[in-house]
Amino acid sequence: MSSDHAAGRDQATGQAHAVLRSTADLPAPWAALCGAPVGVVQGRWDGPRGTGSADPCPECLRLAVG
Repeated sequence: MSSDHAAGRDQATGQAHAVLRSTADLPAPWAALCGAPVGVVQGRWDGPRGTGSADPCPECLRLAVG
């Protein structure tokens, strides 16, 4: 997994998504790698709020592999 991604979360579904780290410090809204809207960005994608979460986005998992 690449460390170039932050963990984002879709507030409606709770699903974790990967967000480019270079855009994570910008104001909301964010877009996940898969194109889904993300309302919250917290932590690393390769951490407990990203790939370690209960529901990581399969498309973001595929796209974030680096």
